[in-house]
Amino acid sequence: MTLSPKKKIYLTDLEQNLTFEGFLKSYKEANDNIIATLYDIEVYDYTSSTPLFSLAETTLTKSKSKIYIENVACLSAEALC
Repeated sequence: MTLSPKKKIYLTDLEQNLTFEGFLKSYKEANDNIIATLYDIEVYDYTSSTPLFSLAETTLTKSKSKIYIENVACLSAEALC
């Protein structure tokens, strides 16, 4: 998967039933894991979409089989993603 910095994404942790909506700061695949750092994040309950809390920044490391990533939009309308 190709993801570029400053791209807004939804990253769902299937184990914890949480969705992180935020801007991608960095993304790396190593072995069978995804390492993604997001900033300006809103966290939701995945099942109900209920907003839970906000985070300034976090890094998630998960197996590819336990995470789902959806591209949303660019940080700027002028930027190409």
